[in-house]
Amino acid sequence: MIKKITLICLSLSLAFSATSCRKKDKQKRPLPIVTVAQVDQRDMPVYVDSIGQVISTITVNIRPQAAGKLLEVHVQQGAIVEKDQPLYLIDPRPYQATLDETKAQLVHDTALLEITNKTVERYKQVVEDDFISILTFEQYQANAAAAQAQVELDMASIVAAQINVEFCHVTAPSAGKISLYNVDVGNIVAVDDPNALTVLRPFSPIDILFSLSQQQFESIRREQGNEGTWPFVAILPESPDLKYEGSTFFLDNQLDQNTGTILLKGRVPNEQLSLWPGEFMSVKILQRIAPQAFVVPPGAVLIGNTGPYVYTIDEKNKAVAHNVQVLTRSEKEIAFTSPTIAKGNTVIIDGQINIAPGVEVQTKPQGQPASESAPTTSK
Repeated sequence: MIKKITLICLSLSLAFSATSCRKKDKQKRPLPIVTVAQVDQRDMPVYVDSIGQVISTITVNIRPQAAGKLLEVHVQQGAIVEKDQPLYLIDPRPYQATLDETKAQLVHDTALLEITNKTVERYKQVVEDDFISILTFEQYQANAAAAQAQVELDMASIVAAQINVEFCHVTAPSAGKISLYNVDVGNIVAVDDPNALTVLRPFSPIDILFSLSQQQFESIRREQGNEGTWPFVAILPESPDLKYEGSTFFLDNQLDQNTGTILLKGRVPNEQLSLWPGEFMSVKILQRIAPQAFVVPPGAVLIGNTGPYVYTIDEKNKAVAHNVQVLTRSEKEIAFTSPTIAKGNTVIIDGQINIAPGVEVQTKPQGQPASESAPTTSK
């Protein structure tokens, strides 16, 4: 009997001790630590996102306009060239010989023209006195006219021959970067050769080609109009902090029936040649300016069953959930509207996984390590 009483007392003692430990542990459990920031409010641009590709403003296939042997190449493959800079030399000697021959022919025909003109002047007076027949005089006049026409023909031939000589000296039609050599020195090139000598692409400025869905197109058109000169920002995925600002200058005249998208083209400066034709970029087209939107770091906005929401901290240091309407976002901030949030409210931007509405929290400013926060226990 005594042993049973002793066992009962021991069991009660152990149960009381366990209960006391649980209460003690509950009292010492720390509050969840969250990172907070202040809600800012300012006018924010609202963008429509798309994916674009970098293209050159023009693409020039450098083709020979004179046939002959390719004698010289004046630039290296892939070189950046200026407008009118020499690129290739095609053997000009056959064309130069034709030019010299035509010039000599002009001298000969000019001399004949001078003689025929003098003959007309000489017999112009005597034809009135019937010393020569009118028929003979008209023949002299016809000879002078034919000589004049021959001189003009020689002058036109000289211009054509001079052009052919100039065609032998291939120059860059614009500034840009050339591609690989498609034809090497020593080859014979022809005017109708389908192979270009090289391809020239300007790099500055440079164009961005992208498309918008019908919904995106209509949302921008309602705000920006139909002119198609819409501001945009282009960003390389590898350099998110470097933004290229430009404006669209081409808007297609119909939506693609297969994809339901419309094609646009914009232009950006590229003085540093940091953009390369063929690269893909993130394109943000300005839709409108949202007045006095709320702005927070991107980690503040969460997605729940009712849509986007954020947590703020009330005067009792408890979390309060607010539904929001997101306007635009970037890697550094999110802009939204909400009827229950005001500028200067404290919003949670990290640590929301450990909390729920009404939960008391311990806060630390953005950028401050958790170890620097003072420990807080529940009462």
